[in-house]
Amino acid sequence: MNIGNKNIIAEIKQPNEILSVDISFGKLHVLPRGAKEITEATASAIKWKRKVPNETAEANDFLVSTTPTILTPNKTSVRVLLTGGTDNYDYKVTVLVTFDNSTKLEREIFVRVRED
Repeated sequence: MNIGNKNIIAEIKQPNEILSVDISFGKLHVLPRGAKEITEATASAIKWKRKVPNETAEANDFLVSTTPTILTPNKTSVRVLLTGGTDNYDYKVTVLVTFDNSTKLEREIFVRVRED
């Protein structure tokens, strides 16, 4: 898996750094028909060493919580908190949200942990 630098949304520089990432689903061109707000959100993470990109592993310990915070007042954005990570690894965080009309949308974000 080679995501390249253009897909990295953030970089963690310290092992104990907490990184807050807000993901907006309201910035999509149109919210799902009839949807007004997010009612549920979940997150999961995988990691891979940059020099061995085809070997991935579950990395939910990279998430402070697998339940992102739904942001108010618009309730079309969520906040994911990331922590730690291992040097020279890239992480993919997948966020799945459910709207009040039962529509589900998914977004992926990529994070790089400090390079040597």
